[in-house]
Amino acid sequence: MLQFLRKSVTSWVGILILVLVLGAVVITLFQGQSPGAGGSGNGGKVLATVGDSPVTEADYLRLVDRAVARERQRTPAITNPDFLRGGGGEMVLQQLISGKAMQQFAGEHGLAISRRMIDGEIASVAAFQVNGKFDEATFRRLLQEQRLTEEELRESVEQDLLRRQLLQPVVTGTTVPRGMAEPYAALLLEVRRGSILPIPSAAMADPGKPTDQQLQAFHAENKAAYTLPERRAFRFAEIDPTSLFEKARPTADQVRKYYDENQQEFGGVEQREVRQVVLRDEAAAKALVAAVRGGKPFLEAAAAEGFADVDTVLGIQSADDLAKSVNPAVSKAAFALKPGAVSDPVQSPLGWHVLAVDKVVPAAARPFAAVSAEIEKKLADEKSADLLSETIAKAEDRLQGGESLGDVAKSLGAAVQTAPALAADGRLFDADYRVTRVEQPLLANAFDADPAEGPQVVELDGGRYALIEVTDVLAPETVPLEKIRADVEMAWAIKARSDAAKAEADRIAAAVSKGQTLAEATAGKALPAAQPLSVRRLELTQMAQQGQQVPPPVVMLLSTPKGQARVLAAPGGQGWFVVKVDDIVPGNLAEAPQLVDAVRQSLIREAGGEMAESFVRTIERDAGVRRNPDAIKQVNQRLTGATAE
Repeated sequence: MLQFLRKSVTSWVGILILVLVLGAVVITLFQGQSPGAGGSGNGGKVLATVGDSPVTEADYLRLVDRAVARERQRTPAITNPDFLRGGGGEMVLQQLISGKAMQQFAGEHGLAISRRMIDGEIASVAAFQVNGKFDEATFRRLLQEQRLTEEELRESVEQDLLRRQLLQPVVTGTTVPRGMAEPYAALLLEVRRGSILPIPSAAMADPGKPTDQQLQAFHAENKAAYTLPERRAFRFAEIDPTSLFEKARPTADQVRKYYDENQQEFGGVEQREVRQVVLRDEAAAKALVAAVRGGKPFLEAAAAEGFADVDTVLGIQSADDLAKSVNPAVSKAAFALKPGAVSDPVQSPLGWHVLAVDKVVPAAARPFAAVSAEIEKKLADEKSADLLSETIAKAEDRLQGGESLGDVAKSLGAAVQTAPALAADGRLFDADYRVTRVEQPLLANAFDADPAEGPQVVELDGGRYALIEVTDVLAPETVPLEKIRADVEMAWAIKARSDAAKAEADRIAAAVSKGQTLAEATAGKALPAAQPLSVRRLELTQMAQQGQQVPPPVVMLLSTPKGQARVLAAPGGQGWFVVKVDDIVPGNLAEAPQLVDAVRQSLIREAGGEMAESFVRTIERDAGVRRNPDAIKQVNQRLTGATAE
């Protein structure tokens, strides 16, 4: 949960939650305002000021709501309180502050972003494209659907481009001496030997039957566990696009015309496989050119400036494509090169481009007969997408005009279906609070929708669409103790045994840390045998990098001092672990000398992120950041439903 927020400030797009994830899926963040987010014309209370610029309550509420909606796609049951408890609110506020500070810094130092650059970034967003090309109707529809103005979008894109200009020079060229990497590499080679002793809750004595007072207290203390989450009932109708396919079939003349006007697509124009490095400093760009012309491989020279192989790839381009994607000057320089050559630096608003051509792909047009079917399908797909976009836009207009979901669905030939009141994770509760799971593909859309807006159109996976209307919202409610007494009694007994297991684990750990062996500390106890273990940090690190889960007790073994024992909870309330370290063998770099270079490269990447973060904190300090703790506390209380103290 919240992993998407825990990125370094060097992820320029991650500095503001308002980010558009340019080139990826934009609309996952574009959600509506939370209750009260509308505020007054001045944005409501001021939560912080950056210089003379305010961070308002409305800004904060809007971006928290979008962040929660995005995270809900990964964690359907997440709520505003969950998000704030995980630190999400503070991250959103800090990113708002950072964004305003960097915007002020850029203005003071003459950094500006042209409207043309903003247009280019917006056009590159996949969510605004139809068959690879920017589509104005789709763009307008998504902005309207997500209640986002073009001005808000343009402002966020401008901020992102400014951050790129500011932070790229900070990150590029960061280095770390080999001597700094050696202790970290040696630590990875360290071997730890010890034991893990499980203390099962089931091995503890039966706590007996609880009194009414104990049960009531336990029910009250665990109110959240016995509270039904918000549930929503809704109806929906999926739109079938297959009826549009026949209308979209192109004529023979249209197919031929496309072939004649797009020769480069069929090999009729020369193309080149191009690489580039963009540097902020002209002198650095000239030095890179000199190094390559002096015999240094282009990728090696690029790596010295902090660019990986993949960072330099522009791919196979025609002159027109390259001019459109970068600019005409860069295209002209690339197409003047021979394979293996490197260009002089070429300036653009992003910096100084140094270009290299890996190979030239000569013009070799494919005959019309060989590609006509391919063109026909392409044109049919594009026309189908256009017709679908028009159909969706008309449906939205009719719904906003007051027509019912049933009437609009009927005109589209779509069947209306209903879903019972479900929790965000698909749970259905009956009158006796028994739970069943219901698979409902549109459930996330129902929880993202604003019930006050009535029926609306939503986009599904695979470019499909549906009409949806939330018909009922059931607020969270606590289940009375008398309705679930048997379940609460069972949970109380499990907790009592877990507490007893924790006390036993603490006793054993204390005794072992004072010098007793595990065998001595557990003498006379009916407990499982301790499991001896020998681990090396490097192997565990590799397991984690490969996506394998390292058991938490094994991880604790790495942080426990020699001769000491620590206690760790087992998953699912099953008991506890006592983790004891018997011996620590320091790593020997002679066993893996190549590891030092690998660790050094990792530290270089981390150092770049830390440099950028320090740079942003310095900008904030110079701008002057003042927070309003009372206002922040009040808005968070409203988000969580808590009452003011």
